[in-house]
Amino acid sequence: MSSIETYVRNESRPEFAGQSLCLKPLLAKPWGRALISGIFVGMIPLVTVTWFFFDKQFINQFSKEELEQWVFLRSLGLLGDALPWICLAAAILLIGIFGKRRDIATWAVFLCISIAASGAVVNIVKFIFMRARPNWQGVIPEGASFSFPSGHAATIGAVAIVCVLRWPKLLPVALAGVVLVGLNRIMSQNHHITDVIVGVALGMTSALVVQWCWWKYQPSTFADMR
Repeated sequence: MSSIETYVRNESRPEFAGQSLCLKPLLAKPWGRALISGIFVGMIPLVTVTWFFFDKQFINQFSKEELEQWVFLRSLGLLGDALPWICLAAAILLIGIFGKRRDIATWAVFLCISIAASGAVVNIVKFIFMRARPNWQGVIPEGASFSFPSGHAATIGAVAIVCVLRWPKLLPVALAGVVLVGLNRIMSQNHHITDVIVGVALGMTSALVVQWCWWKYQPSTFADMR
């Protein structure tokens, strides 16, 4: 009997563990890959136009006083930090291990790998474009992190996908988190609009790619996500 069959027939397994996405990963389907590819291709002209004709104009239209009115968004930047999410995932992993809940442990690992993958992709792209941040005013500090794409946006994008795959009803909450972190990065003058758009897209796609690879190369442990 395979490990997948074992889990299906295990009556002691909690009911809510079966409420997550039970279908094939989106990227395992031809139309899913076509959809993601189409989104990225469609984003190219949008990002290009916004980069050259809208990014700087948007942020320059606000005075310092007007930007300070968005101070309530500052603390929300923490939602886009990778370290707190990884620490949370590590804590959940320990709970899953000691509580003998393989489903919880598996989702914690899935979250960690998704965040790490999005961070790796973002940093590679940052050093390809080496775009200055809006608040640098043309001066790039030594050893500074570049602007495009936003690492915070990528992190919250990856977290949002993992949460929605596990609990589909959290979609509105996940989208709200993505929007709020995006506004935080823009109104704090840490990022341009295109940095956030591409960051979210890369983060979400990274999580979907991790899920697809897990399904393809580790089908037995992928059953723990069902």
